[in-house]
Amino acid sequence: MKARYTITIADMQMNVLTEEPEASVTELVNTIDRRIREINTRSRHCSKTEAALLCALDYCADKFKAQRRQKVLEAQLAVAKAEIADLKAQLEALASK
Repeated sequence: MKARYTITIADMQMNVLTEEPEASVTELVNTIDRRIREINTRSRHCSKTEAALLCALDYCADKFKAQRRQKVLEAQLAVAKAEIADLKAQLEALASK
């Protein structure tokens, strides 16, 4: 069931509707707020909106990297499963001799 939360990120308040539990929402809000504030601290000429966009770009880049890594790991797992199946077949063939 969806719940409505009032959140504040970088001093900007908004309402969100989500199925996520409150603890997850709080953790996410705190992480994003901290990251935006870090960006603002490093670059005083950066507005909160620009910092939010940079934060979004960083997280999207991280997500894409994680997706690419997941595909590599899934391919490696498929190869390992095929090797295990081959070894099992060889073991069965040797055991039946």
